[in-house]
Amino acid sequence: MIRSLLLSLLALFLIPASGSAQALQQDKILLSATNCVLELEKGVYHLWDHVRVEAPGILLITCDDLRAAIPQKKTSGTQNPIPTDGKLQSLIASGNVAIDLIQVGGNGTTNVVHAYGKQAEYGSQEEILILTGDPRIETPSGTMIGTEALIYDLKSRTMRNRGSYRIELKADILKGSDLFNRTKAPRGTNAPKSR
Repeated sequence: MIRSLLLSLLALFLIPASGSAQALQQDKILLSATNCVLELEKGVYHLWDHVRVEAPGILLITCDDLRAAIPQKKTSGTQNPIPTDGKLQSLIASGNVAIDLIQVGGNGTTNVVHAYGKQAEYGSQEEILILTGDPRIETPSGTMIGTEALIYDLKSRTMRNRGSYRIELKADILKGSDLFNRTKAPRGTNAPKSR
């Protein structure tokens, strides 16, 4: 019951306006949790216990606790609040956070970025995801493991850290490079030439 109530309410508040009912059906954001409190007037959503947020083909978040803010405003002459341009303002996920972010590359390829931590914070103005608590981000080229925080910029697709970190690159990204090719002699050495 909570799930169906939540989905019907969130359909009103989270789905961007579109020109057709068919487009509305394809732009679903699916949320489920054992417990939830929706403060519709304030635009505050709190879900906990077995939280799952899914935007098919774009994003999947699982965690123990999720708080989201979608600012609301009242239009003149109406009693019900409506979302301000349908934008998520902030999101804080905590407890066993796992995020799969699906990104389409310029050449039509699809990459999935996996992010894990004890807490994830997202702000829509900066479009930055901050992972804390044993943070780890896995990309197709390797893994970045941090001690304090890993910061992923969704606009520029760049990662940085706070505190110490370790990067584990996949060996295949070096294929074709002479740097690690043991069959070729290193360039620029002063070694004597064989006669």
